[in-house]
Amino acid sequence: MKSRLLLLILSIASLFAFGNQENAHYDQLFEQANQAYKLGEYDSAKTIYSEIVNNGFKSSELFYNLGNAHFKNGNLPAAILYYERALRINQNDKDAIYNLEVANSFIADKIEPKPKLFIAEWWAKLSNTLSMNGWAIMFLLSLCLTCVSFGLFLMGTNMALKQLSFILTFILLLVTIISFTLGKESKELNEQHSAIVFSPSVNVKSEPDIKSTVQFVIHEGLKVEIVTEDENWVRINISDGNSGWIPLQSIERI
Repeated sequence: MKSRLLLLILSIASLFAFGNQENAHYDQLFEQANQAYKLGEYDSAKTIYSEIVNNGFKSSELFYNLGNAHFKNGNLPAAILYYERALRINQNDKDAIYNLEVANSFIADKIEPKPKLFIAEWWAKLSNTLSMNGWAIMFLLSLCLTCVSFGLFLMGTNMALKQLSFILTFILLLVTIISFTLGKESKELNEQHSAIVFSPSVNVKSEPDIKSTVQFVIHEGLKVEIVTEDENWVRINISDGNSGWIPLQSIERI
């Protein structure tokens, strides 16, 4: 029994040691890529960053740096893709937001987004002030405080204290409901099935058929929302409200 336990402990320890060695290896690669980027060796930097990504590592900094390497190489769709991926992880990354705006200024399609109600736009921006995890923490914290405050209201004997705890319970309950709703909104925004167009130009069709009518044309770098799929076709929406079908191979999912 003791030998089996010792074997289990050694196995777990070896896994941790292997994991640490692997992380150290990719940390070293990341620094190597950063150094190559600083020296203007953008191809080398892109190759090394891509190797790290292809091995399952994800971080906003890694995606941001890879986006920069692609931008320096003139690969606009790939740069936009990785800036968007960086913002999926850290939606408040000011550098990624700025560089994405710069990259988007170079794409061919200058599409005016469909107007939104002020309250809807304000609510979406508010949901972006924290990550999904941040809203989840706020929800749990406010829920616990609500329970404590309500407990004080039920057990309190002093009238002034009961009134104060009642008001506090109401406020905390409101914060709990709002944080839950904003967390849900943040989750939905984060899980939108969006993609970047990689083909130089794409005919948007009325149906998932090569012979169907061309409704309009879009170009590389444009961000689209995937509505549904049909074999090798996807139905997409663009920000001005127009929609149609394009070949699946013409886009890369964010």
